[in-house]
Amino acid sequence: MSKTKSFGIELLVSLVCFCAASQADDAQARFDSAQYTNGALHLHITNAHGSRYVIQTSSNLADWTALATNSVSQTTFVENAANFPSRFYRLSSLAGVGSIQTVWIVMMENTDWSTFPDNSDAPYINSLLPRFAHAENYRSFNHPSLPNYITLEAGDNLGLNDGSWLPGSAHSQSTTDHLTTYLKNKGISWKAYSENLPGDGTILPLFDGPGYSLDHNPFVYFYDVTGNPPATNSSYGIAHLRPLETEFARDLTNSNVASYNFIVPNDYDQGEKLAPPLNNRVRQADTWLAREIPVIMASRAYTNGGVIFILWDEGVSSANNPSGLIVVSSLARAGYSNSVGYTHASMVRTVQEIFGLSPWLRQAATASNLSDLFTVYP
Repeated sequence: MSKTKSFGIELLVSLVCFCAASQADDAQARFDSAQYTNGALHLHITNAHGSRYVIQTSSNLADWTALATNSVSQTTFVENAANFPSRFYRLSSLAGVGSIQTVWIVMMENTDWSTFPDNSDAPYINSLLPRFAHAENYRSFNHPSLPNYITLEAGDNLGLNDGSWLPGSAHSQSTTDHLTTYLKNKGISWKAYSENLPGDGTILPLFDGPGYSLDHNPFVYFYDVTGNPPATNSSYGIAHLRPLETEFARDLTNSNVASYNFIVPNDYDQGEKLAPPLNNRVRQADTWLAREIPVIMASRAYTNGGVIFILWDEGVSSANNPSGLIVVSSLARAGYSNSVGYTHASMVRTVQEIFGLSPWLRQAATASNLSDLFTVYP
C-alpha cells in the first residue's frame, strides 16, 4: 500500500464525512470514523434508533450507487477499496415502505413441489413448512432456465427462450425497465451472490464455469449492468455480482447487507446436477439450505424485518407442475399454505410492492402478489 493511495482514500472519506454531517443538523446517520488498512476501508457509522440508511459510493460525485442498507444503531461498514483509484462515500436516509425491510431470493433448480412433502431426503425443507408459509401452486414458465430467471428480473422472459445463453447482440437487452435498475434509481441497494463465480469477484463473468451456469444469472443480460458491448471489466456489474463463498457470510456478520439479495448456489447445491458424496439432487439442495438459511436467519437484517423467499426456477416435468415457494420470515403465516396461482411475475410484483417500485414490470401488472402468505405485508 502506498502512502499516496492511503492519503487519497483518507482525504476523500474525510471530505464525504464532512459533507454528510453538514447536510442537516438532525441527520439520523453519520460517519464517525474511517480507517484504510491493507486495502480495506472501514467506516464506523452511528444511526438513530428505528431509522434506515443506505451507504452509497461514487467515483465522480455525480453517479451514486447503493452498496448496503442498514437500520442498526452502530456498525462498521467494510469494503475492499484497493482496486479503486478514487472512491467517495455518503449516507442517505431511506424511508421504509412497510414492515419488510430486507429481501433474500434463494434460487433452487428443477424440482416439482410434490417431491418435497414427507420426503426423507428433504428433512430441512420439511422442517420449515410448519414454521413458515409456502405456496402449493407456484409455477414457472416451463423450460429452460433462462426465461425463468429473466422473468424474475424483468417480469417477462423478453423473448429469451432459446438454447444459446451468451450475452451479446443476440440476447442482451437495452431496456432499463428491470427490477435492479428500479432499485438503483430509488437509491435502494442490491447484490447478487453466486457460488463458483468465475473470477471470484475480480471480473464480471460472461461465461459458464465449473458448477456455474451463466443462464442462472439474469443480470448479465442487461446492458446497463454489463456495458454495451458486455465487458468483463464493467465496474457496476462487478460491484453487484459477488462470490457467495467469500463475501456473503461476512456481509451478514458485518451488517453490510443490501436491501435486495439474489442468491444462486452452484449447480450441485441447487439440485440441478448430481455430485458426490450424496449423489442425490434433492438431498444436495436440502443440505445446502440447512447450512445457509440459518446463517441468514441469525443476522440482524433478518430479525429486523427480513424475508427469505426460497423458490425453484422450474419443475422437472414437461407438464409444468408447481415448483414451489417457501416464505421464511417472522412476518410469514406459520404453518400456512394456499393454492393461489402464482408465477415468477408474482415474485416481481411482491418485490415491487415491498420497495415501492413503479411502474409494474410487464406481467407483474396482472400477477397475484404473495401477500396472502404474510401476517404483515408489506
